[in-house]
Amino acid sequence: MNFGKMLLLLPLSLIATAQAEEIRIAVSDLLADNILAPLKVYGAENDTTFVVDSIGSLPALDRLRSDEVDLAIVAVPEGDELPRDEFNIYPFAYDVAVIVVNDSNPIDEISVAQLGGIFGSNEEFNFNTWGELGLSGWGSRNIKTLTVTSNKSIALELFKHSIFKGGGMKLSVSMVKDTEIEDLIGSDVASIAILSRMPKNSNIKVLMLSSGDDTYSPAFSPSDYNVHYGDYPIRLSFYMLYNMRDDVKLRSTIRELLNDEVATSLRANDFISLPDTLRRKFLIDLDLE
Repeated sequence: MNFGKMLLLLPLSLIATAQAEEIRIAVSDLLADNILAPLKVYGAENDTTFVVDSIGSLPALDRLRSDEVDLAIVAVPEGDELPRDEFNIYPFAYDVAVIVVNDSNPIDEISVAQLGGIFGSNEEFNFNTWGELGLSGWGSRNIKTLTVTSNKSIALELFKHSIFKGGGMKLSVSMVKDTEIEDLIGSDVASIAILSRMPKNSNIKVLMLSSGDDTYSPAFSPSDYNVHYGDYPIRLSFYMLYNMRDDVKLRSTIRELLNDEVATSLRANDFISLPDTLRRKFLIDLDLE
């Protein structure tokens, strides 16, 4: 899947004083709204103009290579190589797909292969009842599969990219509005759903996910640490990239993008921020350089 082609929007701009230093940034449209407000405040206080273009990840990299921008924040799907020999690179944030069930469901964790068998066609397995997953007393209870439809999230596409090995989504999967899906899961003990965020309904349980095919493989929740270190398997990573020669020029901007205000903005909009201890380490390293 080519995520770059999915992330195209018109440019956005922030304007400060005419004499201010100009920093040009190309950022994935999925993230742009989360950094505009903090940069606007910082620019006004530090006599800096930020020109922020909200575009696709591949065009952003092209602009960085051609010197049209100073900094790029891009999405990098799992398995894609980072151009570490070309640029300085910092991890920035993550998007995830969250798998949830009704809180009365006894299952607490599930594997990638099992998810493929529940939601996918032509996968290694094909599961239609909870009993087929080994749930005692649930032998004939059909699995009710749901996923959210939202123009603001790529959770479903991310799920397909991470889970399916060759098939597509089963026709039996119900597409549900974002405003309705949590109520449906909370009222149906047989349901399982793909969400773009951590649920707020207390009757819903988030499943831990395992990448292994056997029952002894460890499963992980979508915490900041588990997502950052790659233990949680359904994630899309975002990185900050810039030319090494611009290290001094961009140091303050990188520091601003790693601060608490931006992390809070990301989390409030259903992204996974870097673990706080890692952000603080990066900030200390920037101050020591």
